Amino acid sequence: MKHYLYKENILKYLEIFFCFALSMLKQALKRTYQLGLLTFSTALLPFTAFSEDPPRLKNITVKGQVRLSPAAKITPKGLDVVLLKFVLNPEGEVTPIGPQGRVKTNSLGNYKFVKVPTDFRAGFQLGTRVEGELYSSKIFFMKAGEKFIEKNIFIPGISSSVEKLETSKVSLVIEPGLGTVTVTEVLLFNNSTPDKIDTSTKLLVQKLPAGIENFRLIGNKSLKSIKHQLKDQLLKIAYIFPTGSTQIIYQYVLPEWFGRLQINREFEHSLEIVEVFTPIDRLQIKSSELFFSGKQTFNETTFLSWKSKISDSNRLNLNIKNVPTTSLQYAVVSVIIMILLFGSVALFYWQRLTKENNSKMINS
Repeated sequence: MKHYLYKENILKYLEIFFCFALSMLKQALKRTYQLGLLTFSTALLPFTAFSEDPPRLKNITVKGQVRLSPAAKITPKGLDVVLLKFVLNPEGEVTPIGPQGRVKTNSLGNYKFVKVPTDFRAGFQLGTRVEGELYSSKIFFMKAGEKFIEKNIFIPGISSSVEKLETSKVSLVIEPGLGTVTVTEVLLFNNSTPDKIDTSTKLLVQKLPAGIENFRLIGNKSLKSIKHQLKDQLLKIAYIFPTGSTQIIYQYVLPEWFGRLQINREFEHSLEIVEVFTPIDRLQIKSSELFFSGKQTFNETTFLSWKSKISDSNRLNLNIKNVPTTSLQYAVVSVIIMILLFGSVALFYWQRLTKENNSKMINS
């Protein structure tokens, strides 16, 4: 009996000991978990703050230089440089939100914007105005980890080297009218120099076909300053061509004669860069200098396209048929026929009367 009670007491003590040990183990595991979670959260805190609002972490410095062409006749000192910012509005359009800063250049043309708030979702651009014209850098974006951004602004000079102005493409769009043909010429010029090219002293010359009427320039607002002279088929253009490509469009009318017309166009270059377009099923064009290249659609109108053959020639001869004719031409021809017919009848009776008078004189 005593032995049994002794065993039972031992079992109770063991049960109490295991419960106490299990409780201590649970508390130790809980403390370890909390400590690890706190350590992990502390380690992630800088990254979390950075990802929530990166622009507030630091500012950035934007600097650069206004660089002048050797042909520029201005000083780089004291120019106003503005830092512009562009964002997308709710409609998805690029919208400027105003200048982010304004500084002046030093004697070397250098400028610097300090403590510019970073914004990785916006675009930026630097600009300055010289003699009323705006010059700017390319749009740039801020990147994470950058401390400095360097962007320069180039100010071109003005040159009179017209020979460096290259005609890169010429398109002739020929459309029928009533008794006329309307020709629209689209000329693309390329200025590969770093300076503007002024053709006011040495005019840019284009030789147009004979007999043109109603000549007019077609241009946008940037081409309002273009000046031209047209005399004896020579079109002389005075304009300041910026660096890069410039498109000049002009239009004129040529009269037809009984649905036919011949156009002789002379260029200052070979015909390899010349294309001709006419509306489909409207005109018939033949030329030994052209070959058919397919169809193209402009403004819901399908045009037939011709390209020039490889040649050293600079003359393009076009024979055009099926031009709508006015009734006035036929009226004039009818009047001429009536006059000729009346003249023939009058001549016939005059000759007959003359013969009768001569016969009477001989008989008498």
